[in-house]
Amino acid sequence: MKKYRGFTLIEIIIVTVILAVLAVIALPMIHAGFNSYFLQRNLTDNNWQGRLALTRIESDFRNVPSTSNITTATSTQFTFNDNTNTSVSYTLSGTQLQRNALTLANGVASVTFGYYDDTGAVTAVIANIRYISVIFTITQNNTNTTLGTVINLRNII
Repeated sequence: MKKYRGFTLIEIIIVTVILAVLAVIALPMIHAGFNSYFLQRNLTDNNWQGRLALTRIESDFRNVPSTSNITTATSTQFTFNDNTNTSVSYTLSGTQLQRNALTLANGVASVTFGYYDDTGAVTAVIANIRYISVIFTITQNNTNTTLGTVINLRNII
């Protein structure tokens, strides 16, 4: 009798069942890995966008020439005249954090400006502002990233 090389039907069925069980076990782990990757990518995008906006805000706010140059200081808007007497306004327009008409960050859910005097106490008097806090939340792709900083106005004595 001649022996034929190959697999029997039973062997193929057993291997198929074993591979199916392994796939069912491995699929949730692979799915979780993909979800983690996409979540981290979205958080990184939000953080990068927010950091760029904060860098620009810090640079502008630190160089405010004088408190007399500040024209608007509310919790949602900050406007001042720079060294060339050009009006610079930071505000939230829809979901865009804007510097004048330039969009600094997209997907911004909220922005809050806080104003503090030289002792660190909250102040509503523009002439007493020495520090400005900026806090904003970027919400995109089902991820929230909150960024904030406190800026010392350098040119104010």
